Amino acid sequence: MQFNLPIAPDEFYAAYMPLLESSGALYVNGAFVGRIGAVAPVAPAMGRLAPSMPKAPPAFVGFPPRLVSIPPDLLRAGANTIYLQLWVKRGTRGALSTIAVGPRPAVRAAYQRRVLVVVTGPRIVIILSCVLGLFIGLLWMRRRRESTYGYAGLSAVAFALFVAGRFVISEPVLPFPYWDLAVRGTLECYIVLMCFFALRYGGWRRPRLERLLWGYVIVSPVLDGAALLGVGGWPIQEWWLMTFAVTVFYVAIFWIIAWQKKTVETLCLALAGSFKFVISANEYLLPYPIDLPHYQPYAYLPMFLVIGWMLVDRFARSLNEFEKLNAQLERRVADKHAELACTYERMQAMERNQAVVEERSRIMRDMHDGIGAQLISTLNLVEHGEYSGTDVAAALRECIDDLRLTIDSLEPTENDLLPVMGNLRYRLDERLRKQGIDLDWQVSEVPEISCLTPQNVLHVLRILQEAFSNIIKHAHATGIHVETGLDATGKHIYIQVRDNGVGFCGQRTGRGIASMKHRANLIGGRLDIQSSAAGTTLNLLLPVS
Repeated sequence: MQFNLPIAPDEFYAAYMPLLESSGALYVNGAFVGRIGAVAPVAPAMGRLAPSMPKAPPAFVGFPPRLVSIPPDLLRAGANTIYLQLWVKRGTRGALSTIAVGPRPAVRAAYQRRVLVVVTGPRIVIILSCVLGLFIGLLWMRRRRESTYGYAGLSAVAFALFVAGRFVISEPVLPFPYWDLAVRGTLECYIVLMCFFALRYGGWRRPRLERLLWGYVIVSPVLDGAALLGVGGWPIQEWWLMTFAVTVFYVAIFWIIAWQKKTVETLCLALAGSFKFVISANEYLLPYPIDLPHYQPYAYLPMFLVIGWMLVDRFARSLNEFEKLNAQLERRVADKHAELACTYERMQAMERNQAVVEERSRIMRDMHDGIGAQLISTLNLVEHGEYSGTDVAAALRECIDDLRLTIDSLEPTENDLLPVMGNLRYRLDERLRKQGIDLDWQVSEVPEISCLTPQNVLHVLRILQEAFSNIIKHAHATGIHVETGLDATGKHIYIQVRDNGVGFCGQRTGRGIASMKHRANLIGGRLDIQSSAAGTTLNLLLPVS
């Protein structure tokens, strides 16, 4: 084969053969490029390939497409010559499709499409057939009376072995002709087993016919070997027609059964068998374009899908019968289930009501201890004339802030600290600006905190409110730094509030700090306060879980 190139290429080319039913070696411009199949390299001589071949013929190579890369240094501008030396087994006919040569990326795309049909597809069929065979085999082991489907399962496994040996495995593990005999044996086994399945499915017992079929399985390897070795002039193609005749036999049985029973199941079996018949007839009896892929690996796929559907349908019908037998028990269970559901709903309603009562009590207690106490204290001081208007306004602002904290604690947080801190900043921004205090807000996202119930949110807010109030009233600070994060152990979330005020003496903590630490303990956290002349740092640690 010759082809012309306008210039010498600087990229890899490739030779693509969609079909090659033999082994060989490829040469470009007299240089060896690569072997195809099991043939050893043969050196060219005088512009022609040497006629010598290996003494031991290689085993049969299947139908995978072939792609041989051609280095650019072997190609030249102008005419280029490709030599392909092939070996065809005695008694068989070899096959070589059109050879496509071009840049490797373009040729490889066509090669991959062919691989999908003739390699990947058959592998999927093998997996499906083995799964079906394994499933039926397990069913047969548990129910020995299911011999009908047992033959179908064995046929599926034999078909998977045939497809693997004939279309998928490109490097046989046995020498010629044993590999070929093994592959052909699996073909004849799955066809004969399918005949037994058809006979058992139709309820037919034909001992003589069954012995004849078993005899065919035993004799066929002998005749196959004779045909492959050319003994006695037995032609291989004629023996393929005998295999085709057995296929026609079991397809005819399926159509007879479909005619007698006239059910969807039997019709599907007959149509699935006819699919195999059409593919076999097209391959064995009619001229077949050599460039087209072989569809023999897919011939039994409809049959196995129908058998799988039959098993599923049978299983479903068995379940329906079982459900009918247990209808009364199911009704009793349903009645009990409904009764339990009603009881469960009543318990849930009681739990919801109890939760509402507890939450209402908590809110009332918080308002009584917080804003209520402050309002009563403010009212007493006003009545005794001890507060000026400015003092009353400040006291009322504290009451409003406390009320807002209670409201903020009721907001859903979904265990997220950011909304809680965001509400706090919203409440504090204006107040801090009026006091001339700069706020450095370094609050970042932290892991979820499972203890952020409304009660605990209120504890956190009141701790931070007390901290900010102390800074505003006593620290004389000009800046506050607020930061959140995960501590070094990864078990606690920290909230840090740091000011640059005058600090306080550790011995003069008062009841406010004691109350803050008590609230931290109620949450399950810890409060650390460090104060010096350079300012005060508060660290509130909250458990992550």
